Amino acid sequence: MFLKLFDSVKITRGAKNAIILDASTRFLQLIPIAFFDLLSNEYQNYAVLKKQLDNDSLEALEEYLNFIIDNKLGVILNTKKELSTFQNTSEFKEPPSFVDYLILDINNSDVLDDVLLQQICDLRIKYLQIRFSELELNDTIKVIRKLSLLNDSSINEVSLVANYDLQLVTFIKENYYSISNKFLHFILHSSDEQDFQTLDHVHLSIIKNKITIPLSCGLIDLKNINLNRNFYLEAKQHNTCLNKKISIDEKGNIKNCPSMPQSFGNIKDTTLENALNHSQFKKYWNLTKDSIDVCKDCEFRYICTDCRAYTEQTSVDKEGLDISKPLKCGYNPYTGEWEEWSTNPLKQKAIEHYRMRNFVSK
Repeated sequence: MFLKLFDSVKITRGAKNAIILDASTRFLQLIPIAFFDLLSNEYQNYAVLKKQLDNDSLEALEEYLNFIIDNKLGVILNTKKELSTFQNTSEFKEPPSFVDYLILDINNSDVLDDVLLQQICDLRIKYLQIRFSELELNDTIKVIRKLSLLNDSSINEVSLVANYDLQLVTFIKENYYSISNKFLHFILHSSDEQDFQTLDHVHLSIIKNKITIPLSCGLIDLKNINLNRNFYLEAKQHNTCLNKKISIDEKGNIKNCPSMPQSFGNIKDTTLENALNHSQFKKYWNLTKDSIDVCKDCEFRYICTDCRAYTEQTSVDKEGLDISKPLKCGYNPYTGEWEEWSTNPLKQKAIEHYRMRNFVSK
Protein backbone atom coordinates (compact mmCIF):
# COMPACT_ATOMS: atom_id res chain seq x y z
CA MET A 1 0.00 0.00 0.00
CA PHE A 2 1.66 3.18 -1.23
CA LEU A 3 0.68 6.85 -1.37
CA LYS A 4 1.43 8.86 -4.51
CA LEU A 5 1.02 12.62 -4.40
CA PHE A 6 -0.24 14.23 -7.59
CA ASP A 7 2.30 16.11 -9.71
CA SER A 8 0.77 19.49 -8.79
CA VAL A 9 1.16 18.74 -5.08
CA LYS A 10 4.37 19.90 -3.37
CA ILE A 11 5.64 19.58 0.20
CA THR A 12 8.28 21.67 1.97
CA ARG A 13 9.80 21.27 5.41
CA GLY A 14 10.68 24.16 7.70
CA ALA A 15 12.30 24.36 11.12
CA LYS A 16 9.02 23.99 13.04
CA ASN A 17 6.33 23.23 10.46
CA ALA A 18 5.93 21.87 6.98
CA ILE A 19 3.46 22.76 4.25
CA ILE A 20 1.61 20.89 1.55
CA LEU A 21 0.18 22.73 -1.44
CA ASP A 22 -1.68 21.95 -4.62
CA ALA A 23 -0.72 24.35 -7.38
CA SER A 24 -3.74 23.32 -9.48
CA THR A 25 -6.30 24.33 -6.83
CA ARG A 26 -4.26 26.83 -4.75
CA PHE A 27 -4.73 24.59 -1.71
CA LEU A 28 -2.23 25.34 1.07
CA GLN A 29 -2.04 23.76 4.52
CA LEU A 30 0.45 23.52 7.37
CA ILE A 31 1.28 19.92 8.28
CA PRO A 32 3.34 18.34 11.11
CA ILE A 33 7.00 17.54 10.48
CA ALA A 34 6.26 13.84 11.10
CA PHE A 35 3.71 13.86 8.26
CA PHE A 36 6.21 15.53 5.93
CA ASP A 37 8.77 12.81 6.71
CA LEU A 38 6.24 10.16 5.69
CA LEU A 39 5.18 11.93 2.51
CA SER A 40 8.76 12.61 1.41
CA ASN A 41 9.35 8.85 1.09
CA GLU A 42 7.02 7.78 -1.70
CA TYR A 43 8.21 4.19 -1.33
CA GLN A 44 6.87 4.01 2.20
CA ASN A 45 4.73 0.88 2.46
CA TYR A 46 1.84 1.95 4.65
CA ALA A 47 0.48 -1.59 4.99
CA VAL A 48 3.72 -2.63 6.67
CA LEU A 49 3.89 0.55 8.72
CA LYS A 50 0.39 0.07 10.10
CA LYS A 51 1.37 -3.29 11.58
CA GLN A 52 4.21 -1.62 13.51
CA LEU A 53 2.14 1.11 15.17
CA ASP A 54 0.23 1.24 18.43
CA ASN A 55 -3.43 2.24 18.40
CA ASP A 56 -2.86 5.98 18.92
CA SER A 57 -0.21 6.19 16.21
CA LEU A 58 -2.34 4.11 13.86
CA GLU A 59 -5.27 6.50 14.35
CA ALA A 60 -3.00 9.47 13.57
CA LEU A 61 -1.73 7.76 10.42
CA GLU A 62 -5.28 7.06 9.24
CA GLU A 63 -6.09 10.76 9.73
CA TYR A 64 -3.05 11.68 7.62
CA LEU A 65 -4.05 9.36 4.80
CA ASN A 66 -7.68 10.47 4.87
CA PHE A 67 -6.49 14.09 4.74
CA ILE A 68 -4.67 13.39 1.47
CA ILE A 69 -7.53 11.49 -0.12
CA ASP A 70 -10.30 13.83 1.07
CA ASN A 71 -8.47 16.87 -0.32
CA LYS A 72 -7.66 15.08 -3.58
CA LEU A 73 -3.92 15.54 -3.09
CA GLY A 74 -2.91 11.98 -3.96
CA VAL A 75 -3.98 8.43 -4.59
CA ILE A 76 -3.53 5.09 -2.83
CA LEU A 77 -1.70 2.44 -4.87
CA ASN A 78 -1.41 -1.26 -4.11
CA THR A 79 2.00 -2.13 -5.57
CA LYS A 80 5.38 -0.63 -6.41
CA LYS A 81 4.70 -1.55 -10.03
CA GLU A 82 1.71 0.80 -10.05
CA LEU A 83 3.86 3.45 -8.41
CA SER A 84 6.49 3.16 -11.16
CA THR A 85 3.91 3.97 -13.84
CA PHE A 86 3.74 7.56 -12.58
CA GLN A 87 6.35 9.76 -14.24
CA ASN A 88 8.15 12.33 -12.12
CA THR A 89 8.03 15.66 -13.96
CA SER A 90 9.03 17.87 -11.04
CA GLU A 91 11.91 19.53 -12.85
CA PHE A 92 12.09 23.18 -13.81
CA LYS A 93 12.29 23.66 -17.55
CA GLU A 94 14.46 26.62 -18.40
CA PRO A 95 12.73 28.92 -20.90
CA PRO A 96 14.83 29.72 -23.99
CA SER A 97 14.58 33.48 -23.45
CA PHE A 98 17.58 35.43 -22.15
CA VAL A 99 15.47 37.69 -19.96
CA ASP A 100 11.72 37.60 -19.19
CA TYR A 101 10.84 40.57 -16.98
CA LEU A 102 11.30 44.30 -17.32
CA ILE A 103 10.34 46.76 -14.58
CA LEU A 104 10.20 50.33 -15.80
CA ASP A 105 9.86 53.20 -13.33
CA ILE A 106 8.67 56.30 -15.13
CA ASN A 107 8.58 59.94 -14.13
CA ASN A 108 8.98 61.19 -17.70
CA SER A 109 6.77 60.10 -20.59
CA ASP A 110 9.69 60.31 -23.03
CA VAL A 111 11.46 57.32 -21.43
CA LEU A 112 9.34 54.78 -23.30
CA ASP A 113 10.52 55.90 -26.72
CA ASP A 114 10.89 54.02 -30.01
CA VAL A 115 14.45 52.93 -29.15
CA LEU A 116 13.43 51.33 -25.84
CA LEU A 117 10.33 49.76 -27.39
CA GLN A 118 12.53 48.15 -30.04
CA GLN A 119 14.90 46.80 -27.37
CA ILE A 120 11.94 45.25 -25.55
CA CYS A 121 10.90 43.54 -28.75
CA ASP A 122 14.44 42.40 -29.61
CA LEU A 123 14.98 40.83 -26.18
CA ARG A 124 11.61 39.04 -26.45
CA ILE A 125 10.59 40.18 -22.99
CA LYS A 126 7.41 38.50 -21.77
CA TYR A 127 6.35 40.55 -18.75
CA LEU A 128 6.49 44.32 -18.51
CA GLN A 129 5.64 46.32 -15.42
CA ILE A 130 5.40 50.10 -15.67
CA ARG A 131 5.30 52.07 -12.43
CA PHE A 132 4.34 55.71 -12.63
CA SER A 133 5.68 58.18 -10.09
CA GLU A 134 4.60 61.83 -9.87
CA LEU A 135 3.55 61.92 -13.51
CA GLU A 136 0.83 64.22 -14.83
CA LEU A 137 -2.32 62.51 -16.05
CA ASN A 138 -1.78 63.50 -19.69
CA ASP A 139 1.75 62.10 -19.61
CA THR A 140 0.53 58.88 -18.00
CA ILE A 141 -2.04 58.45 -20.76
CA LYS A 142 0.62 59.24 -23.35
CA VAL A 143 2.70 56.32 -22.09
CA ILE A 144 -0.31 53.99 -21.97
CA ARG A 145 -1.16 54.78 -25.60
CA LYS A 146 2.32 53.63 -26.63
CA LEU A 147 1.52 50.07 -25.50
CA SER A 148 -0.19 49.38 -28.81
CA LEU A 149 3.29 49.49 -30.38
CA LEU A 150 4.00 46.23 -28.54
CA ASN A 151 1.05 44.37 -30.07
CA ASP A 152 3.33 42.27 -32.29
CA SER A 153 5.97 41.67 -29.60
CA SER A 154 6.57 38.65 -27.33
CA ILE A 155 4.98 40.47 -24.40
CA ASN A 156 2.36 38.33 -22.64
CA GLU A 157 1.34 40.71 -19.90
CA VAL A 158 1.72 44.35 -18.94
CA SER A 159 0.98 45.58 -15.44
CA LEU A 160 0.76 49.29 -14.72
CA VAL A 161 0.95 50.88 -11.27
CA ALA A 162 -0.29 54.44 -10.91
CA ASN A 163 -1.92 56.80 -8.47
CA TYR A 164 -5.72 56.60 -8.54
CA ASP A 165 -7.39 59.23 -10.69
CA LEU A 166 -11.04 59.14 -11.76
CA GLN A 167 -10.15 60.56 -15.17
CA LEU A 168 -7.62 57.77 -15.64
CA VAL A 169 -10.27 55.17 -14.77
CA THR A 170 -12.61 56.77 -17.29
CA PHE A 171 -9.91 56.71 -19.97
CA ILE A 172 -9.20 53.01 -19.33
CA LYS A 173 -12.87 52.05 -19.49
CA GLU A 174 -13.47 53.99 -22.68
CA ASN A 175 -10.29 52.89 -24.50
CA TYR A 176 -9.26 49.50 -23.09
CA TYR A 177 -10.05 47.69 -26.35
CA SER A 178 -7.61 49.88 -28.32
CA ILE A 179 -4.81 50.34 -25.76
CA SER A 180 -3.25 46.95 -26.41
CA ASN A 181 -4.07 43.39 -27.44
CA LYS A 182 -2.00 42.08 -24.49
CA PHE A 183 -3.32 41.14 -21.09
CA LEU A 184 -3.25 44.37 -19.05
CA HIS A 185 -3.49 44.80 -15.30
CA PHE A 186 -3.95 48.34 -14.01
CA ILE A 187 -3.21 48.77 -10.30
CA LEU A 188 -4.43 52.16 -9.12
CA HIS A 189 -3.49 52.95 -5.54
CA SER A 190 -4.32 55.59 -2.91
CA SER A 191 -8.05 55.46 -3.61
CA ASP A 192 -10.86 56.11 -1.11
CA GLU A 193 -12.48 52.82 -2.08
CA GLN A 194 -11.47 49.31 -3.11
CA ASP A 195 -12.71 47.84 -6.39
CA PHE A 196 -11.87 45.21 -8.98
CA GLN A 197 -13.23 45.06 -12.51
CA THR A 198 -12.64 42.88 -15.53
CA LEU A 199 -12.88 44.50 -18.96
CA ASP A 200 -12.29 41.71 -21.46
CA HIS A 201 -8.47 41.29 -21.48
CA VAL A 202 -7.97 44.12 -18.97
CA HIS A 203 -8.06 43.86 -15.17
CA LEU A 204 -8.58 47.01 -13.14
CA SER A 205 -7.59 46.86 -9.47
CA ILE A 206 -8.34 49.91 -7.35
CA ILE A 207 -6.84 49.80 -3.86
CA LYS A 208 -6.77 52.04 -0.81
CA ASN A 209 -3.16 51.40 0.17
CA LYS A 210 -0.56 53.86 -1.05
CA ILE A 211 2.26 52.42 -3.12
CA THR A 212 5.46 54.37 -2.63
CA ILE A 213 7.83 53.68 -5.50
CA PRO A 214 10.27 52.04 -5.01
CA LEU A 215 10.08 51.70 -1.20
CA SER A 216 6.90 49.60 -1.26
CA CYS A 217 8.74 46.72 -2.94
CA GLY A 218 9.76 43.55 -1.19
CA LEU A 219 6.90 43.00 1.28
CA ILE A 220 6.78 39.36 2.36
CA ASP A 221 3.25 38.36 3.29
CA LEU A 222 1.00 35.31 2.97
CA LYS A 223 -1.14 37.43 0.64
CA ASN A 224 1.82 37.68 -1.75
CA ILE A 225 2.83 34.03 -1.94
CA ASN A 226 2.90 32.35 -5.34
CA LEU A 227 1.31 28.90 -5.60
CA ASN A 228 2.16 28.46 -9.26
CA ARG A 229 3.82 25.08 -9.92
CA ASN A 230 6.47 26.49 -12.24
CA PHE A 231 7.30 29.22 -9.71
CA TYR A 232 7.82 26.55 -7.04
CA LEU A 233 10.17 24.57 -9.26
CA GLU A 234 12.03 27.71 -10.36
CA ALA A 235 12.59 28.67 -6.72
CA LYS A 236 14.55 25.48 -6.15
CA GLN A 237 17.13 26.50 -8.75
CA HIS A 238 16.97 30.28 -9.01
CA ASN A 239 16.26 33.46 -7.14
CA THR A 240 12.60 34.18 -7.82
CA CYS A 241 13.07 37.87 -7.06
CA LEU A 242 15.75 38.58 -9.67
CA ASN A 243 16.07 35.63 -12.06
CA LYS A 244 15.70 36.77 -15.69
CA LYS A 245 14.70 40.24 -14.55
CA ILE A 246 15.99 43.65 -15.63
CA SER A 247 14.80 47.11 -14.66
CA ILE A 248 15.16 50.80 -15.31
CA ASP A 249 14.79 53.16 -12.36
CA GLU A 250 13.38 56.70 -12.41
CA LYS A 251 16.78 58.14 -13.33
CA GLY A 252 17.21 55.77 -16.27
CA ASN A 253 19.74 53.53 -14.50
CA ILE A 254 19.65 49.90 -15.63
CA LYS A 255 19.61 47.51 -12.65
CA ASN A 256 18.54 44.06 -11.52
CA CYS A 257 15.69 45.79 -9.67
CA PRO A 258 14.95 49.53 -9.34
CA SER A 259 15.66 49.31 -5.60
CA MET A 260 19.06 47.64 -5.96
CA PRO A 261 22.11 49.87 -5.46
CA GLN A 262 24.27 48.67 -8.36
CA SER A 263 23.75 50.21 -11.79
CA PHE A 264 24.96 48.72 -15.06
CA GLY A 265 24.70 51.86 -17.13
CA ASN A 266 22.00 54.33 -18.08
CA ILE A 267 19.38 53.74 -20.75
CA LYS A 268 20.40 57.06 -22.35
CA ASP A 269 23.76 55.63 -23.40
CA THR A 270 23.60 51.88 -22.73
CA THR A 271 21.33 49.23 -24.23
CA LEU A 272 19.51 46.66 -22.13
CA GLU A 273 21.46 43.93 -23.92
CA ASN A 274 24.82 45.49 -23.02
CA ALA A 275 23.76 45.73 -19.38
CA LEU A 276 22.68 42.08 -19.40
CA ASN A 277 26.09 41.08 -20.75
CA HIS A 278 27.90 42.75 -17.85
CA SER A 279 29.83 40.13 -15.87
CA GLN A 280 28.10 41.09 -12.61
CA PHE A 281 24.53 41.49 -13.83
CA LYS A 282 23.36 37.90 -13.24
CA LYS A 283 25.21 37.32 -9.98
CA TYR A 284 22.00 37.01 -7.94
CA TRP A 285 20.00 34.98 -10.46
CA ASN A 286 20.94 31.61 -8.95
CA LEU A 287 20.88 32.57 -5.28
CA THR A 288 18.10 30.31 -3.99
CA LYS A 289 16.24 30.64 -0.71
CA ASP A 290 18.14 27.55 0.46
CA SER A 291 21.23 29.78 0.70
CA ILE A 292 19.62 32.75 2.48
CA ASP A 293 19.77 33.13 6.25
CA VAL A 294 16.57 32.12 8.06
CA CYS A 295 14.79 31.61 4.72
CA LYS A 296 16.59 28.29 4.31
CA ASP A 297 14.70 27.04 7.39
CA CYS A 298 11.31 28.39 6.28
CA GLU A 299 8.52 26.15 4.97
CA PHE A 300 7.31 28.97 2.67
CA ARG A 301 10.66 29.46 0.92
CA TYR A 302 9.68 28.03 -2.47
CA ILE A 303 6.47 30.06 -2.76
CA CYS A 304 7.89 33.32 -1.42
CA THR A 305 8.98 36.10 -3.76
CA ASP A 306 12.09 37.03 -1.73
CA CYS A 307 13.74 40.46 -1.88
CA ARG A 308 17.44 41.20 -2.39
CA ALA A 309 16.98 44.97 -2.48
CA TYR A 310 15.83 45.43 1.13
CA THR A 311 17.38 42.97 3.56
CA GLU A 312 18.32 42.89 7.23
CA GLN A 313 21.94 43.60 6.22
CA THR A 314 23.40 40.87 8.45
CA SER A 315 25.18 38.38 6.18
CA VAL A 316 27.33 38.25 3.05
CA ASP A 317 28.57 35.02 1.44
CA LYS A 318 32.10 34.33 0.18
CA GLU A 319 31.17 35.74 -3.25
CA GLY A 320 30.03 39.02 -1.72
CA LEU A 321 26.31 38.36 -2.18
CA ASP A 322 23.86 39.61 0.41
CA ILE A 323 22.31 36.46 1.91
CA SER A 324 20.43 38.25 4.71
CA LYS A 325 16.77 37.62 5.43
CA PRO A 326 14.40 40.03 3.59
CA LEU A 327 13.86 43.12 5.71
CA LYS A 328 10.09 43.19 5.18
CA CYS A 329 9.44 39.66 6.37
CA GLY A 330 7.84 39.28 9.79
CA TYR A 331 7.72 35.48 9.80
CA ASN A 332 9.81 33.43 12.23
CA PRO A 333 10.11 29.82 10.98
CA TYR A 334 11.56 28.74 14.34
CA THR A 335 8.41 29.71 16.23
CA GLY A 336 5.92 29.52 13.36
CA GLU A 337 4.63 33.03 14.16
CA TRP A 338 4.11 36.22 12.14
CA GLU A 339 4.76 39.69 13.53
CA GLU A 340 4.83 43.25 12.19
CA TRP A 341 8.26 43.51 10.56
CA SER A 342 8.65 47.29 10.90
CA THR A 343 8.45 47.25 14.71
CA ASN A 344 11.01 44.51 15.23
CA PRO A 345 13.88 46.11 17.23
CA LEU A 346 16.43 43.96 15.39
CA LYS A 347 15.41 45.51 12.07
CA GLN A 348 15.70 49.18 13.07
CA LYS A 349 19.31 49.58 11.94
CA ALA A 350 18.44 48.29 8.46
CA ILE A 351 15.34 50.50 8.33
CA GLU A 352 17.57 53.50 8.99
CA HIS A 353 20.07 52.29 6.38
CA TYR A 354 17.36 52.30 3.69
CA ARG A 355 15.93 55.61 4.95
CA MET A 356 12.54 54.00 5.49
CA ARG A 357 11.72 55.62 8.82
CA ASN A 358 9.07 57.94 7.39
CA PHE A 359 7.76 55.18 5.15
CA VAL A 360 7.17 52.56 7.87
CA SER A 361 5.73 55.03 10.37
CA LYS A 362 2.82 55.87 8.10
